[in-house]
Amino acid sequence: MRSISIFGSLALLLSLVVSAGMGQLPAVVDPLYTNPIADPLAIPQFVNPLPAVPRLDYTAGATINMTMGTGSHDFGIGAGATTVWGYNLDGGTIGYLGPTIVAMKDNPVTVNWTNALGFAHPMPVDMTLHWAFAHVSGAAISTNGVPAVPHLHGGNTESASDGLPEAWWTPTGDTGPHFVKTNYFYENNQEAATLWYHDHGLGITRLNVYMGLAAFYLLRDNNEMGMINNNQLPSGIYEREIVLQDKTFYPDGSLAYPDVAAPAVAGFDVPPNAPSVQPEFFGEVIVVNGKAWPFLNVEPRKYRFRLLNGSDSRFYELFLGKGAQFVVIGNDDGFLNAPVAVNTLTIGPGERYDVVVDFAKYRGKTLVMRNSARSPYPKGATVDPRTTGQIIAFNVSPTPVADPVTLPTSLRPVPIAPLVADAPARDLILFEGMDHFGRLQPMLGTVADGTLLWDAPITENPALGSTEVWNVYNATADAHPIHIHLVKYQILGRQKFTAAVAAKTMVAHDGSNSTGGILSGIKLKGMRKGPGADESGWKDTAIMYPGEVTSVITTFMRPGRYVWHCHILSHEDHEMMRPYEVVGVAKSGAGAVAANTTEGLPREFSLSQNYPNPFNPETTIEFALPQDVSVRLTLYNSLGQEMQTLINEVLPAGSHTVKVDAKNLASGVYYYRIAAGTYTATKSMVLVR
Repeated sequence: MRSISIFGSLALLLSLVVSAGMGQLPAVVDPLYTNPIADPLAIPQFVNPLPAVPRLDYTAGATINMTMGTGSHDFGIGAGATTVWGYNLDGGTIGYLGPTIVAMKDNPVTVNWTNALGFAHPMPVDMTLHWAFAHVSGAAISTNGVPAVPHLHGGNTESASDGLPEAWWTPTGDTGPHFVKTNYFYENNQEAATLWYHDHGLGITRLNVYMGLAAFYLLRDNNEMGMINNNQLPSGIYEREIVLQDKTFYPDGSLAYPDVAAPAVAGFDVPPNAPSVQPEFFGEVIVVNGKAWPFLNVEPRKYRFRLLNGSDSRFYELFLGKGAQFVVIGNDDGFLNAPVAVNTLTIGPGERYDVVVDFAKYRGKTLVMRNSARSPYPKGATVDPRTTGQIIAFNVSPTPVADPVTLPTSLRPVPIAPLVADAPARDLILFEGMDHFGRLQPMLGTVADGTLLWDAPITENPALGSTEVWNVYNATADAHPIHIHLVKYQILGRQKFTAAVAAKTMVAHDGSNSTGGILSGIKLKGMRKGPGADESGWKDTAIMYPGEVTSVITTFMRPGRYVWHCHILSHEDHEMMRPYEVVGVAKSGAGAVAANTTEGLPREFSLSQNYPNPFNPETTIEFALPQDVSVRLTLYNSLGQEMQTLINEVLPAGSHTVKVDAKNLASGVYYYRIAAGTYTATKSMVLVR
């Protein structure tokens, strides 16, 4: 059961009269906050102009210095400026979000990132999560600083520059286990697309992005520039970035985020008296480019809008009314084959749409972009038309103007060709279980293994250059926007299914138990539906609906470690994220070893707990090597007798997995021991027949 703040039901809230002094807003009580929060109905709408996002032109390629730091910003709610986080160039003034980086295909950009976020987090940090400091003894933000790591969302990026969740670092130089470097290399070897960069620190992404660590990265190519130069696409002041976010504020204008402790649940551990992660976060103030409910004065002509859903959990069903349409010309990772006109545009967290809106028929009128999506989506609470049902107002000038732009009938010199798989399909699951406090815990996993937590050994290890279909079964009540790092993919279709669900217990990072599930007896229902015309291009984030299996196909063109996850930020922070690894070397048969590339190398030796455990008859062991080394991995019984030599050879640096087949062994406790150079480690596992 979710706790959702719904300001539309104001009768459920206790209104408080606060001081009418300078910079104070009327307040209301909400059970998710320990202090009263600002009443969203008191915030003025459509009185602040839409901010133009500053752009940095690096189309010729560049090496730049970018700082993640603290600044101040006025959200336009009538309470003055407040503390925010953002990105800025060469230590300049930092405001909310960051500048748009404009790059050109095949002209690389190197960013030297600096973490200057300081030693206090303005948002409530839930340290019961599997978060950045969970494995660092004695670590605390007050002494080590805020952990952060930038991720170029949608980028075809080397592993070492991808912004892996455990590649974080702090202002003091404390680093995560997958940290490699702070100078990130963006090769820009992909077609024109609306990308964005944002924080990706393990278990703290939702808070860092909420504070402002997010910005656009527009990649151009010759095809796009040709259409711009030939007046086939709006450009200059007629091309605008629009990031949609939802916020909650305190009466003094500062950002608010749920900070109450988790409620006690019968049969579960007693939660600590500390801020608790929520199933989702839904703010009741819509903020566009950092301003609450802004307006944009437009001419009666075509405009190009680069839309990004930068919210934590909120989906948007956007519409303009009065017969106005969005003409979709592109989505996440490039142009469609041809323009597609739609009356309503659904956009999930992390998704982007490249649209053209023609205001020529609306001279002297105001068009309000509205939202009708429920929260959680698609079967949650209805939207309040007074608040979250409104986005931005477009005030159309009454004066006619000449519009030189004529959209092309074809947006690409060569249409997108359907991919063809050359490897077995993977069957994956989305699931919502419970952690040891009885809180809803969203998870990923496989049909074969059931739900898997972040620390479980890697189960997705596609071969370099292979093309795979991933069938993702959504066994939850919610829609989830699933993002796969590194790749762009095509949506093949969606189909309804039924399945039986059995409970599964897993051991979490702190030794506690989480309850997930295993699907069985899966039966497909009806016919598979293809993707909507507006999502038929290249995607990296797709909405996967409840009770449906969504099939996507992609080619893995870089080796190394990456992740896939739900882009509801509160979900990915609470275990709905898994690593995967593109392998360049693979052996087949019993005791198969998959080897990593040199990108994103581990910084130290490690031996992970086998998974599953207990097992029958197969289990997987994962270990990491920071250098090329001779490795001996041996299996012993409880008497110390050697039963199997799993590996005895020189292996390259990287993360490795080995599959153990124990069909010829009896039930009992076994031990596996690794000797890699001077490093040794031993762990136990249980075979149950």
